[in-house]
Amino acid sequence: MQAGRLRHLISIWTTPGFTDERIHLFVADGLIEGQHRREADEFMDVHPTPWSDVMTLISKGEISDGKTLAALLYLRCVTQVGRPGR
Repeated sequence: MQAGRLRHLISIWTTPGFTDERIHLFVADGLIEGQHRREADEFMDVHPTPWSDVMTLISKGEISDGKTLAALLYLRCVTQVGRPGR
């Protein structure tokens, strides 16, 4: 997939008090299918999903990865109340 726009959402500490690892979460808008340059063991499945379904998947515990939850819920909050400091 190719993104029309890539936006930084937030940077988070993965395990404060244990490691100084920090990751940066982004959202890609305007996705279009393009030529991939993946390695043989890399894959990507794209599933367009309405926000209401995403929130249901979160509430059912079907989306449980911490990084994914942080990105989705941060994006949802920013969408509803605006980006802090802007």
